[in-house]
Amino acid sequence: MGFNTPTGRIELWSTLLASWGQKPLPYFEEPPMSPYSQPELYKEYPLVLTTGARHYESFHSEHRQMSRLRSRLPQPLFEIHPDKAAELGIEDGDWCWIESPIGRCREVAKVTPIVDPRVVQADHGWWFPEADPEDQGEGCFATYARNINVCLPSECGDTGFGNQSKCYLCKVYKCTPEEIPLPEPAQPKDRFAEGSFRNSTLEAEMED
Repeated sequence: MGFNTPTGRIELWSTLLASWGQKPLPYFEEPPMSPYSQPELYKEYPLVLTTGARHYESFHSEHRQMSRLRSRLPQPLFEIHPDKAAELGIEDGDWCWIESPIGRCREVAKVTPIVDPRVVQADHGWWFPEADPEDQGEGCFATYARNINVCLPSECGDTGFGNQSKCYLCKVYKCTPEEIPLPEPAQPKDRFAEGSFRNSTLEAEMED
């Protein structure tokens, strides 16, 4: 029966990619926003930002409303190497701004040697059920307040797949105490779900 390709064979040279006008062989292309492709911008944004690492407590943006899971991971984290953190005056647990050429958000520093000193790794997909469902200046449920997506472009690659969520330029600096809190909701409500992957409290509210 062969393989699920036009030729029925393993294709090192992709006939489909060739028919779509794409390069049929694997190749490397420097990301458009990297220290090598943007050396002048790199002087102002001297860290490589990568995103998308997983936590057991959530799946992308799902399960933020589950109190038991949220208690294990209450805030978005970004990982930074101890040497770079010391250079920037950042300690473990500090709220910091992660800023790129197109936006910024705030997350909590996790100082760890598992990342390269030239790189920071930031959590993604955050929203806050305790925040206001209406936009109070940082998006519905404060989506834009602490969501690394605001620092990244939305364009796809030439093939229509992929984006720059694994390699972008950024800088990191500490928040002031006034910048840390979320906007106060106009009508505070407990929207956390208990014992269910469905947020029945929010669903009932939406049905009213």
